[in-house]
Amino acid sequence: MKVTRARENVFALTLTGQELSALVAGARMALDMMERDPRAPREAVELLRGVVGDYDDALARLKGPDGRPERPSG
Repeated sequence: MKVTRARENVFALTLTGQELSALVAGARMALDMMERDPRAPREAVELLRGVVGDYDDALARLKGPDGRPERPSG
């Protein structure tokens, strides 16, 4: 995994599919637990819900019409 700072508060990550899957799975598990906890800060729940949703949207844009991932261009 490689993390670089593109600019203030903006980071670029280079990671394997396995690493990305582990991070997203952890985020989904945390979100699930936080949504069930009445003591979880609502702002944190909404932020994490947005991050997971943005990831899902970005992933959907990578898929072709048949629902399978498209090959990277280049």
